[in-house]
Amino acid sequence: MYAAFGTKSSDRWCKPSTVLPFHQNRQNNTFGQLVYAHGTDAQDSGNDVYSAPSEFRNADGSFIRGNTAQEARLDPRTLDARVDQGVVQLPLLLAKTIGQNILLRVSPAKLRQLAADIYVSMEKEQLQRAPALSLDADAHIGALFLQQYSHARRVLGELIKREDDRFNPQAVLDIGYGPGTGMIALNELMGDDFLPRVKDVYVVGRSNKEMKKRAKILLSRQLCEVPDASDAAAASNSLSGFVGPVETSRINIRTRIRDALPSTKQYDLIIVNQALLTREHNFPRDVDLNLEMILGLLLPGGHLVLIERGNTLGFETIARARQVMLRPESYKLERGRIPRPYIRGSSVKPQRLRHEDQLITDAHVAHEERLLAALDAEERDSRVSDFEAEINERHGAVSADELRFEFEDDANFEVTAVEEAAEPAESAHIDYHLSVVAPCPHHSACPLQLGDPKYYKISNHKHRFSFCSFDQVVERPKYTMELKRGKLLATAWDKRAHDGFGFDRISKSALKVLEGLGRRNSGNTESGSFSYLIMRREKNDAATVRTIETQREHHYDNNNSHDLPRVIEYPTRIKNNVKLKMCTLSGNVEVWQVPKSLGKQTYHDARKVRQGDMWALGKKSTVVRNRFSDEKLENLKRLASTNSKHARRAQQKKNTRKLVGVLADKFDWPEQIFDEVAAQLEQSKKYRTQGKRASYDVDPRDFDGK
Repeated sequence: MYAAFGTKSSDRWCKPSTVLPFHQNRQNNTFGQLVYAHGTDAQDSGNDVYSAPSEFRNADGSFIRGNTAQEARLDPRTLDARVDQGVVQLPLLLAKTIGQNILLRVSPAKLRQLAADIYVSMEKEQLQRAPALSLDADAHIGALFLQQYSHARRVLGELIKREDDRFNPQAVLDIGYGPGTGMIALNELMGDDFLPRVKDVYVVGRSNKEMKKRAKILLSRQLCEVPDASDAAAASNSLSGFVGPVETSRINIRTRIRDALPSTKQYDLIIVNQALLTREHNFPRDVDLNLEMILGLLLPGGHLVLIERGNTLGFETIARARQVMLRPESYKLERGRIPRPYIRGSSVKPQRLRHEDQLITDAHVAHEERLLAALDAEERDSRVSDFEAEINERHGAVSADELRFEFEDDANFEVTAVEEAAEPAESAHIDYHLSVVAPCPHHSACPLQLGDPKYYKISNHKHRFSFCSFDQVVERPKYTMELKRGKLLATAWDKRAHDGFGFDRISKSALKVLEGLGRRNSGNTESGSFSYLIMRREKNDAATVRTIETQREHHYDNNNSHDLPRVIEYPTRIKNNVKLKMCTLSGNVEVWQVPKSLGKQTYHDARKVRQGDMWALGKKSTVVRNRFSDEKLENLKRLASTNSKHARRAQQKKNTRKLVGVLADKFDWPEQIFDEVAAQLEQSKKYRTQGKRASYDVDPRDFDGK
């Protein structure tokens, strides 16, 4: 077809007798009149039309690879190495339950204030506290549940993808401060038919009664948790419109809410969600003790999932747990991901042998056995006394039949020989081995680990330390938007402010802009960072243990073809080049250059890669980042010690100012003040040590508290 625009009415296209469609005349002008090109069909009929098949879609229009047009254009190796980083959505039924049955009974202003206090506390202490009261539990769910659910779903999704058909846990344990967040995420990923043999949830905290109730409410909204599947749909429909508190004593679910961790039961999947460390000053003691207790509950062939917040303390907690389980400092010559022995969990505790003792051959062992047999025969002969020899000469030696008891021939008794009872029943090899599934592509020492979270707080250090963490975007449900309305939860808080918010430093116009409907910048998503570690306990059968020992003997893993380096930061895209910061199989942090000259497909995939993905298409050049040396680490320790001294002095001055600023009414009873000062003095270490050294006639400790 052809079109004529803007022609006058006197032209030949504007005759009244025309029958062409879309003929519109306005003020003697014709606009957009369409005319046919006669004869074009006859000309084109003799030409054959060929349509080349698409390399990304099937004949019916479906994608050959991936679920989107972007994924369909990726290399299959790139697509397989990708991590699912789509926007996580909380199921609508769970979101409605939180909004209508948990948070609706609390005043919105009170709930916002409690949620803000939780955020400020976590910003300062970098750790969450166990909620004790009902309001604390509601604020914890409103403030933290959404992001913790997205993190658990992302990590468990990667575990399912890497293990594929081998992942089928039959005994699951979830540990955390929240309402069984890991178990809820696992149920959503596995589907309604996920019915393992054992499902346990342990809510951390002494006063965790209120959080247990909310865990039962949320778990009861999942179909796989309902004991009677026939009544599940009816119960879901009847409760979908219910608003108000729920009587949890009448709820029956498959998951057992435990009061304490079991001592004898074992699991093949354990999820620990931000529960390894309770206080920062207890690092790393809390991590070591809690990890040892958790690893004792892991079955052979099972998986351990550790999730922490994506800050410096969370990363160092994960790195410490990894160091305890792998002990990379003891296996510096190994390459690949050979499973490492965990001595504390093994039923056999081998002695520490020298390197020369490990080179003993079978001939040496046989020779030693012959010598020991000869020595035992000589020792038995020397034990025979003269009296026993005289009796044997008169009456003869005692036979084995004469030494038998009357009941030995009875079928109701079972007699075990002394030699058989003395032999150990278990194998002489270590039967507890651990290996990393994700995110680390190696078993060497972590190149980003410093060993102590306090090093990141050194203010006068010229370098900013990097650590390993990943981001996840989650869509805000209705209850989160309602919670985060207003300026209280939309302000960039100031740590230096006395209240943690710093509203007095923000102008009124800026505060008015921050006020809204819980959708800052018209968006309905939020992003949270996390650090994680997925470990697998290898099976302890003889064949598997023998294979692990063979690999360790050669210091190399022959089955590491599936191991790929991981992108730990967002790529830097420049003209005709992409820079990827990688954690590689060699145990180093490297910057890889992927230019356009490597190929169209490689360059295209490099521009589409994201943080957390693995990379399989190679590079052109590499820059290895230097590790933190021991000398620099010693300097950090000195700087940290100096900063802690300054902090203590500042705190002492602050306390002195507080004491000077006490009102005069507080000094009406000087005896009470003297008693408090004396009690503090008696509890001090300096008072006790000097009291022991002084040669008093009377022991001053006898007068403590009098």
